[in-house]
Amino acid sequence: MNSFKEFLTQFNIIGLAIGFIIAANLKDIAEAIITDLIMPFIKPILEKMTDGGGLKYKIGKKIELDLNNIVTAGIKFIALSIIIFILISQGIKVSKPISWVEVKNFPVLVNNLKNVK
Repeated sequence: MNSFKEFLTQFNIIGLAIGFIIAANLKDIAEAIITDLIMPFIKPILEKMTDGGGLKYKIGKKIELDLNNIVTAGIKFIALSIIIFILISQGIKVSKPISWVEVKNFPVLVNNLKNVK
């Protein structure tokens, strides 16, 4: 039991789980913002650009490419990236954990290790 408790504390599993829960909820909020606030303004522009036919292309007689979902997913990705960037830059400051170690004068260390026989 002590090894399990040590595992949870050493690798910060509880914090990781909380981070996943928060990220899942943040994704839902960002997707709602994108779908309900941004896309209603962008969809008419896309329809006007494509004359209301959508982004459908025919290749030959039997193959039809529908790129509407790809374009929508790309727009959602860009908007979600911007929202996450704003949230992180305004509120959350990421810092190195204390347990990380910095190696100063790394080239000197490498040269010294090469000289060891």
